Amino acid sequence: MTIKNDYVLAMTGYQPNFAFLEKCGVLLSPDAKKHPKYNSETMETNLDNIYLAGVVCGGMDTHVWFIENSREHADRIVADVAKKLGK
Repeated sequence: MTIKNDYVLAMTGYQPNFAFLEKCGVLLSPDAKKHPKYNSETMETNLDNIYLAGVVCGGMDTHVWFIENSREHADRIVADVAKKLGK
């Protein structure tokens, strides 16, 4: 399935770019861990149609997510987008 979109940002790195997330409007926890707010069932942030996947979901707890346990993030995102599109 191909979905029209404005952007897909595939970003890698050891520490999430919190300034970028904040500038986009993604809510972060006020503590030093800076956990982003997202729905764990759909991976959608507090912003409609903005999703997070992988290490960024752990904020500064980058040791929480690995390829092995974050692969399901993509499945959750695709399922939610498909549901919104009525597919």
